[in-house]
Parts: sequence; C-alpha cells; structure tokens
Amino acid sequence: MNAFANQLSQKITSTNRFCEIHKERMISVSGRDFCKTCAMNAYKRAQDEHFQSVNQMVREKHFAGAMLPDRHESSGFKNYSVGNIGQKNAKGQCHAFAKDFNAGIKRNLIMVGRTGTGKTHLACAIARNILDQRSYVRYTTSEDMANEIANAWTKTDDSEASAVFRFTDYDLLIIDEYGLHDQHESRLQLVHKVLYSRYDAKKPTVLISNWTEAQLKESLGDRLWSRFQHDGLTVVECNWADERTGGGL
Repeated sequence: MNAFANQLSQKITSTNRFCEIHKERMISVSGRDFCKTCAMNAYKRAQDEHFQSVNQMVREKHFAGAMLPDRHESSGFKNYSVGNIGQKNAKGQCHAFAKDFNAGIKRNLIMVGRTGTGKTHLACAIARNILDQRSYVRYTTSEDMANEIANAWTKTDDSEASAVFRFTDYDLLIIDEYGLHDQHESRLQLVHKVLYSRYDAKKPTVLISNWTEAQLKESLGDRLWSRFQHDGLTVVECNWADERTGGGL
C-alpha cells in the first residue's frame, strides 16, 4: 500500500497553471492538468447522480409493490377534481387521513357511495402520499384478495395462513370493491380473516364499497364493525352522481 502511495505521489506534480474558475494552482497527474476543487466537485456530482439513480430505482420498485391500478398510478390530491361540496369534504378527509398516517396517527377509513364518484382516485392519492414516506402499502380488490388466499392451498410453498399474513403485514391495506364480487360465504370469510388479523396487528385499513354505510355495517357484522372503530374510524360518503358519465350534484 505504501509503495502504491509513493508511486502515485511521484506522478502528481504542481504546475504553473491556475484554474480560471477557482483561481488556484492546478496539479498534473500522469501528464494531465487538474484543478483539485473542480475534480472534487465533479466527484461529488457523480456521487449525487448515482445516489439519485439508485433512490429512483428503489422508489419505483416500492411503488410497484403497492400494485396501484394503472389508471390511477398518477392519481393524487392535486389532480382530484372538486366540483361540489361533497367532493371537497371527501378530499379533505382523505388528505387528513394520509397526513395523520405519516405523522404516526393510525386509524381506519371507509369510503362508501355510488360508483364513479372518485373513491379509488382518492384511495390511490392516500397510497401515493404514504408510499412517498417509505411506508408499505398494498391496493387490492376484495375479490382478488379472497382469490389469492383461497388459491394459496394449491401451491406447495404457500398456505392460507401465509397469504393472510402477507395482507396483514402491509403498513396500510386498501381493499376496493367490497360487496361487488365477494359475497359468497367462503370468500367473505377470507376477507374478514384479513380484517380481523389486521386489527390484532394494529394495522389500519382503507375499505371501499359502493354500498351505504348501513349495508356495509350489516355485512361486516357487529364484532368486526366494533373492531374497525376501535382505533379510530373516518367514514367518507361519496353520494354525488357518476363523474364518469358527466354527472354532478
């Protein structure tokens, strides 16, 4: 090591040239002239670019793991259209939920109401805000989650318990379309198993349904509804007309 350092020092010599930018004497390394400050700045820029590249790659994988729908990969609070008081309130409640979550205040959130009212958009806006803080989020429909758990027993390296744990382990789980294609008793039991498991693990859940709050409460049952409220619950009602078809109030 000392021999290498001596050899390197012999190749570095001072010059009579000065850096036009930093007004300091340049050095010569193996016949090439350098400004030490310029060289150090270039090294720092290369380090910063490498860090940003790695950070962007990690961020993309982190977001990909949330499995947000392609249509909503850029859905946020800023591009959520507010055309009536109901939408304004819904946006405010969801934004407050995400802000509190990132501050360590965890509670459940339920969005109910008509189809086409922007519930999934707002849920994905919540997810993107939370993902930005490096928490782990997963989006799924109630049907897809039930299918994944039900099919786990057919795989040699999986089980129902493992599948339930995977959905339990996320910092935030967003379950969309509750009550749409999941009302077969066996499928509904699997969905409820995840909700019970997340309650036991003190993990918050966002539950989205086209049903009314009363219909959702009846489907969940008194025991699960009680648990859903235990650590705090925000209910967002989306009762304006279908925005996909150009509806308003």
